[in-house]
Amino acid sequence: MKRLTIAAMILFGATAGLSQFGGIINKAKDKIDAAKEKTQKAQDAFTPWSPKDEQDIGTAGAAKMVAMFGIIEDPKVVKYVNLVGSTVAQYASRPLQYRFAVLDTEIVGAYALPGGFIFITRGALTGMTNEAQLAGALGHEVTHVAERHLEKEIRSKKTSEFAMEEANSTGKTGDLTALKADAFMKDMFTSGLSRDKEDAADEQGTKMAAQAGYSPMGLIEFLTSMRDAAKNPENKRMFGQMLSTHPPFDSRIARLQPIAARLGPGLTLDDRFRAAILAK
Repeated sequence: MKRLTIAAMILFGATAGLSQFGGIINKAKDKIDAAKEKTQKAQDAFTPWSPKDEQDIGTAGAAKMVAMFGIIEDPKVVKYVNLVGSTVAQYASRPLQYRFAVLDTEIVGAYALPGGFIFITRGALTGMTNEAQLAGALGHEVTHVAERHLEKEIRSKKTSEFAMEEANSTGKTGDLTALKADAFMKDMFTSGLSRDKEDAADEQGTKMAAQAGYSPMGLIEFLTSMRDAAKNPENKRMFGQMLSTHPPFDSRIARLQPIAARLGPGLTLDDRFRAAILAK
């Protein structure tokens, strides 16, 4: 009888123990599942697009940019901008076929699309005075593409237009590349990159221009001219989304100055720039 009682007590104790540990085990399982989910999200955020995805989205996005603004088709301007851009892009961290075009708009801006499509606006060129400034601005955009900055930014934000479109694309019919390109364009025009990515593009773009033989002061000079022009309320429309999606000009200039000073002198090529861009 005692043995039965002891056995019953052991069984009761084990059952009670299982009951108590059940909650702990369930909590532990929940934590493990949550950790797995976080790991999967982290993997999704840092998994780069395939070369085909990158090229397809960039191509579709570039077509939309041209449709929105139009492009400058002057052969002299096209050749010149591509020459300067390609000269700088050869020092990019990732080799791609970088292609450059001038958007026919007074808005001051430059845009980097996946796959190596780089746009600068007529308004931006109008605010420049030499080739080194163009080289620095194009180097900034090339860095965004080479380092996949916008791609990483939007993949890490589940609230981005692109991320939501990607999540909802299952079962959709039609041209998914076009849908994703639309979402990508919305992100590009409405969302700013993180400060570290903009700083990296400023720094690396300046260094690439210097490696190509240009004055490292080029981007600083361009940022300074934009800062001064932006102070005029009449010019607000010209800057589009740049003022809201980029860090303040003053802080960018201050950060670049010691970097440029360490890189030493270089060419500005004022006359060549005037002949190609400013000559009537």
